Amino acid sequence: MNIEKRGFWSWFLQRITALLLVMGMSVHFFTFHFSPTRYASRYYDEIVNRFCSPGWISFHICLLALVVFHGLNGLWGILVDFNLSKRTNYFFRQALWFTGFVLFGIGIYILIWFATKNHVV
Repeated sequence: MNIEKRGFWSWFLQRITALLLVMGMSVHFFTFHFSPTRYASRYYDEIVNRFCSPGWISFHICLLALVVFHGLNGLWGILVDFNLSKRTNYFFRQALWFTGFVLFGIGIYILIWFATKNHVV
């Protein structure tokens, strides 16, 4: 990959988001998916309650933002390596930004919908 074509910040943020994703997905996995009694219905209710707390919703929103940025920035890096025209690059950049906002919006909607629908006190 050529840093000069892609830009330093795009390259740098790809590495930073990769590191943050590894840490964030590890926290998510071990907090929400790893337990010896994870198939008990009692444990499911605990997971739903934990997921619906404002702190965990904020954590998952940040994780969603990292996933969307990292994935679409990776696609941008692949497209830049094809040496397309400036007009085509501009089109793809705008399409990726639009796609990112749509995916992030859908993800936020689903997170909030789940938290408000399944909140058990």
